[in-house]
Amino acid sequence: MSIKKRPNILFLMTDQQRNDTFSCINPEVHTPHLDNLIQDSVFFSNARCANPSCVPSRAAIMTGKFPSECQCPSYITQLPAEETTFMTRLQEAGYHTAVVGKQHFAGSEIRRGFDDEMIIDGHGAFAENQYIQPYLDFLEQNGIDRKSVYTREFISGGRWNVDTKYHLDDFLGELGKTWLGKKLQEKPDADAKPWFFTLSFSGPHHPYDLEGTEYADRYELDGLSSPETTYEQLDQKPPQFKGMDSYAQIYLKDFTEEQFKKTKRSYYANITLMDQKIGEVIQMLKDHDMYEDTLIIYTSDHGDFMGDFGMVEKLQCLSDSLMRVPLFVKPPIKGFKGMEITDEVLNIDIAATCLEAAEAQVPKELSGFSYNGYWDHAKEIKVRDAVYMEAGAIKGCIYNGIKTVHYMDRDYGELYDLKQDPKETTNLWDDPSYQQHKLEGTRIILNHMYRAIPKWNIPWNIGTPEI
Repeated sequence: MSIKKRPNILFLMTDQQRNDTFSCINPEVHTPHLDNLIQDSVFFSNARCANPSCVPSRAAIMTGKFPSECQCPSYITQLPAEETTFMTRLQEAGYHTAVVGKQHFAGSEIRRGFDDEMIIDGHGAFAENQYIQPYLDFLEQNGIDRKSVYTREFISGGRWNVDTKYHLDDFLGELGKTWLGKKLQEKPDADAKPWFFTLSFSGPHHPYDLEGTEYADRYELDGLSSPETTYEQLDQKPPQFKGMDSYAQIYLKDFTEEQFKKTKRSYYANITLMDQKIGEVIQMLKDHDMYEDTLIIYTSDHGDFMGDFGMVEKLQCLSDSLMRVPLFVKPPIKGFKGMEITDEVLNIDIAATCLEAAEAQVPKELSGFSYNGYWDHAKEIKVRDAVYMEAGAIKGCIYNGIKTVHYMDRDYGELYDLKQDPKETTNLWDDPSYQQHKLEGTRIILNHMYRAIPKWNIPWNIGTPEI
């Protein structure tokens, strides 16, 4: 079906959400509203991010380029001012753009590309004032002491002590509803600009702080599963996997099973809170007869170990616990029936997807694997031969079901046969029978690294033969 009218676009984003945190695929989790949205969407069950850290992953999403290509390869880097966000490109294409919530431009002077913005980049009341000031003002106006909102009791989080309406993600949800409500109340105008709105939550990123709330009460500790992989299996992996003690206390061996399960319950509870707020936003669209013709995109910047290999949170690596992310798109088509797509996709192509839906040019330097072809038969379905990923000096790819991970200036690496070992428990880097796979993966990684070099594609000379 071809799309005639330029759609409004709602971009829903979370932070550090695993791909297996929807009740339609994991009955441990309670996400009824997101499940309903998935039923109307193209659900990409093999979606990954470009980087396992907030700043570079979000930079890649915002620009449609890999982190090294947009010169933002790590958490302590930032987008150069000369880069262009896809939100700016949407503005130039005639869209009214807005954002509420986390963006993590990290001090970049880039033109962000929003006509309306309320950016709040922290994770709760203990973040630095400069990142969360509107939230702190909200707490102060309601007589809430920021130091009292939660008490740390377990891994990277604790017990919530006040009404959940004072939680940061509830606050962001309400701000999002306020912006959307004003937009929906505007009188219809044939000349009105279509809108693009990002609602970006801070959770379920640590601190996992919703223990003791009505959202956590929906989960019984006995109903939460224990990890299928163990800390001891890290012995097969490069040394940084066991070297996080000096950086952050994230190993389950340092806590009781009850503390871990309360951590997991709090993580899930945060997802359920966001599910509730998103359900309220979706209902607003339906009440104004705008749901059917709105393009809705949902993703997260990266995942969380949440018990895998005896860890929580994240580290510098390309493990699927971090790299696989939720990604689904509800097309602007009335009566669209949802479907699961198993193609390997990356969420950096949200940029190309939005630009193509907006009938704007997708520059050649962007990753051009738009998702639109999955629902718009007038467009091509573009599928990658291989998936490329980065974590600073660690580069990796997935090709024919084999994940190859190269470590710069190291004689070790990682190689997993995901068809036989989807949990990545057996490192085949030195296995003689997989050396051809390693060569194929290394070739793909090198090709992508070349593309990050300025002017890599300039001809050697006029009239020279192709290599």
